[in-house]
Order: sequence, then C-alpha cells, then structure tokens
Amino acid sequence: MSQPRFARYLSEAGHDPSRALKLYEWNSHLSREFYLYLQAWEICLRNQLNDFLIHRYGRSWPYDTAGLVRQLSGTDEERLSRARQRQERIRRAAPAALPAIVSDLSAGFWVSQLSKRYDLAHVWRRNLAQVFPNDRVLDRPAAWAICDEMLSLRNRIAHHEPIFHLPLEQRHRDLQRVVAAMCPGAHAFAESSSRFRPVWQARP
Repeated sequence: MSQPRFARYLSEAGHDPSRALKLYEWNSHLSREFYLYLQAWEICLRNQLNDFLIHRYGRSWPYDTAGLVRQLSGTDEERLSRARQRQERIRRAAPAALPAIVSDLSAGFWVSQLSKRYDLAHVWRRNLAQVFPNDRVLDRPAAWAICDEMLSLRNRIAHHEPIFHLPLEQRHRDLQRVVAAMCPGAHAFAESSSRFRPVWQARP
C-alpha cells in the first residue's frame, strides 16, 4: 500500500498503524456491502431509462439524430457516440444492436438524463413515473440528487477509495428507496444479500 493511500487511514486512526489497517479492512467490507445494491441500482436505472427512451423516441434512439441525439448535451452526445462506435467495431455491424449500446453506456450518461437539462426534452413533469413507478412522491430533482450521489459512491468504490467518512446510513436508505422505486424484485434481491447495518456498526 502506498504512503499517500495509507495516509488517510493513518490520520483517521491517530497515527496508529494497527488501527489504520483495521479501518482499511472495514472500508473494504463497507464497499463490498454496497456493491450488490449499486449493481441493482445501475442495471435497473439503465433498463428503466432505456424503456422510457424507446417509448418516447423509438428503438433506434441511439441513432436518431433528429430526435434524442439532437437534444443531448455535448458530453452525453460524445458518450453515446463512443458507445456506438465501440459496439460497431466489436460486432462489425452498423447500426449496433440496442442492448449492446445500452450496456456499454456509462452510468454517468444515464444519471445525466435525470438532470434539469432534460426537464423539457423528456417532459419529466409527466413522465418520471415511467422510470420510478413505485414511488409517486419522488420528483425529478430528488431522483437526480440521489442517483448523482450513487454515481459518486459507485465510482469511489470502483477506484478503491475511502468511503467510511461519508454519511453511509443515509446513502444506504437512499439506495433502498431508489431501487424499490424502480423494481421491487431487484430491491428484495439486494435486501436479501445486504449486511450493511452490522458491518457499519462494527467500526473499529
């Protein structure tokens, strides 16, 4: 472990190397407990949003330059373009199959679709329930805020960064809510495998 990487844990542990190692291990366990739930969140989000985009723009939405593509931000258009090109190259076919493009697109692309930028394009005021059918209280700003936090948490875990200092109890509640809002089955599956609470309470 590099000195810069260990420094955060060492500082948190009062420069006690033994306790710092225990914190590092605990952080790894916390990351593991979030992994399955975050997987459920990301897969549900992209599937729900893909279904919505098909409903609104048709099955060829990744190639529809007069429809969705025209309304994308520069960043999102670039993300989509790269996903299309990768899948066309890998599969040696153009256009690439929709499921291949959907699974290739980054979580950042999907979360971005819930941002204020797309309020008018997607008419979220009327259509949000198509993505989150099981939580009619959840509005677009709240859904975006939760998903943006989940994206940040996902990325920190993917890069093996510290998460123990974050408000993880709230993150866990938000994750439970947003997954249940999209798919009760995925929520039940993630709940059956989650040991977050005992792991969180076992802080060294």
